[in-house]
Amino acid sequence: MKRVVTLGALAFLALFSSLGCSSKMDPKECDKIRGEAFDLLNKAQHCNTDADCKQSEWPGCAKPVNGQTLDTIKPMADNYKKGQCEEPQTKCASPTPESYCKQGLCVHREKGTTEGAGAPAGDIIVK
Repeated sequence: MKRVVTLGALAFLALFSSLGCSSKMDPKECDKIRGEAFDLLNKAQHCNTDADCKQSEWPGCAKPVNGQTLDTIKPMADNYKKGQCEEPQTKCASPTPESYCKQGLCVHREKGTTEGAGAPAGDIIVK
């Protein structure tokens, strides 16, 4: 019986101490993490095949990224969410275009644009 009371007391103390501690991250630290993630997203996303390209889910709107960048950003996003950082409201295109590998870089396939459409490569059209 004494053991049950001790375990109950420990559970109460654990609950009480967790309520007293705030795990909310400093807004400056939140901005730093989000900024570093944007820096990674804004670099060239190299690829060899379409399978190398994925969609980012954070920060901001979806962007085409390679798997390496996605793996680097995931723990940053987890820390951002764990730190209870406020996510700014953003308006994103809906639906998000498909990402694919074009000439060694991950890009979005724009709706209505097919591969090779438009003027032949190297030709200049003057009107």
